Amino acid sequence: MDILPLAAQGFSVALTAALVAVPLCMAVAVRLGVVDRPGGRKMHAQVTPLLGGVGVCLAAAAGMAVIDWQTGPDTPVHLRLGEIVWVLSGAVVMFVIGVVDDVFKDSMAFQLKLLGQILGVAVLMGPRLVELLSGHGDAGQWAYAAFYLLWYLTIVNSFNFSDNMNGLMSGLSVIAFAASVVYLGHGSSLRTAAVAVVMVGALLGFMPYNFPRSRIFLGDAGSMVTGFLMAWIQLELSRGFPSPGLADLGIHNLIPAVLIMGVPLYDAAFVVVMRGVERRPIYLGDNHHLSHRLVRGGFTPVEAVVLLWGLGLILAGVGVLAAFSLPPYRYLLLLASLLMMVVVTRVIMRFERRGRAAGAAAA
Repeated sequence: MDILPLAAQGFSVALTAALVAVPLCMAVAVRLGVVDRPGGRKMHAQVTPLLGGVGVCLAAAAGMAVIDWQTGPDTPVHLRLGEIVWVLSGAVVMFVIGVVDDVFKDSMAFQLKLLGQILGVAVLMGPRLVELLSGHGDAGQWAYAAFYLLWYLTIVNSFNFSDNMNGLMSGLSVIAFAASVVYLGHGSSLRTAAVAVVMVGALLGFMPYNFPRSRIFLGDAGSMVTGFLMAWIQLELSRGFPSPGLADLGIHNLIPAVLIMGVPLYDAAFVVVMRGVERRPIYLGDNHHLSHRLVRGGFTPVEAVVLLWGLGLILAGVGVLAAFSLPPYRYLLLLASLLMMVVVTRVIMRFERRGRAAGAAAA
């Protein structure tokens, strides 16, 4: 059985389902009052329905179900949902927490939301966590479990943070998922690649309703599930870590994944560092992301998003290149990419200062 027709079917079903489901979610959100209101740090000018992520998740589920229905243990894809039940269960927990946060927008405590995310990762870890808690794990296994938790929480919240402007997070996610497919489409990674393809279809089906003008927002349900599945796919992609027999413990195997998710990870790290420097709580949202700084520097929101998409494409391309490079070159590519992002950030901040100065002079 050829992977391409199956992937195309899953993609098409997810895309079509999102195009149909998102407007229905929009109507339900308006009817129930699940909306995001403008004001404060929020840049949108009108009340906008949430729950776009519900449509994306339903569409992705439909695409996975179609592929699952046509595959079995004797086929090359092996996309049996029972084999990734812990992944899907964890995604459901993230989805529920995200929906609750969307319904009670801005009233759910950060600590409760974080606890829900930890629960989702704990469900994913499932059997491994039970084994550790029963006393059958050594220090190395506990250390890896801690890394596992940190990996998921970092990526989920990075993608959640990047959902701050129309089309930004969904576009960056499409780029990252698509880049992953480039070198996941072989061997035991076929199932993971199929999930990535389905997510590309679901997010592309959402984007016409969110970019350039937003009629509905993705919401935390969408951004958290997207980040959760992204974290799982990228960790599958990074097999070879940890490797105790290697000098760097196999950390070089993580570099392609980090680069593919480069813009959300860098932006989140940059914002957290700035909040720490300014002694502000790192969990409180603000308008100091790269996208906001570009707008204050004189770019329109659409231009800012497209520019960040461009950076995402560059870093994803470097990530794919790193995947086929030797370990020393992976570190060089990571360093070069980091230096590029630092230079870009300095340029953006210079534009921002000029924009502020021009605004003050006009006032």
